[in-house]
Amino acid sequence: MLEDYDLFLTQFVTLWAVLEPVSHLSMFVATTAEMPRVQRRKTALLCCFFAFLILVFFAVAGRALLDAMHVSVLSFQIAGGLVLFIFATGMIFSDPHPAPTLDVDADKNIASLAVYPLAIPIIAGPGAILSVVILADNNRGVLEHQAVTISVLALLMGLMALLFFLGDYVLKLIGRSGANLIRRIMGLVLAALSVDIVLTALARWLHLPPI
Repeated sequence: MLEDYDLFLTQFVTLWAVLEPVSHLSMFVATTAEMPRVQRRKTALLCCFFAFLILVFFAVAGRALLDAMHVSVLSFQIAGGLVLFIFATGMIFSDPHPAPTLDVDADKNIASLAVYPLAIPIIAGPGAILSVVILADNNRGVLEHQAVTISVLALLMGLMALLFFLGDYVLKLIGRSGANLIRRIMGLVLAALSVDIVLTALARWLHLPPI
């Protein structure tokens, strides 16, 4: 039970850092700025739901995709950890990208907007997809690990939808500077976790004791 709790907590922190809910909040608010509140909330639910489906697909099918490409999971973990480290340093040292400017008419298809650009690539971006493939631990076929990853994703998407619902109030509370500070702190956490992913993969490859 304690091991499952530790696994859940580790994956929650990792995916929270990767998904950057607060950073995405400013993008969501800017993207849906011209929408009435009802449409904005519907868009929030749909984009989080679609992002959840995309990430669950990669969490479940990650092993099959790697096998089809003849890529070992250890190689993927090492490469993925390095990519996540670069991604994390970008969060620490660079300013967030400006939100895309979209012309949202009254008859705009909300589902289409929720899928692109909100669900993908803003929420379910390369870093998030890479993380769920690694965290689901498909290489050992442990269904419990996949279930934990999916549970964490469900919780995070629910929290993100709630955050989007309260978007205007949250941004007024923490301000742009507060959002940027949180982004950099999460980048530092993600950098440490990415190094741990690489070291763990190397330890398994070299048959060393767990780090």
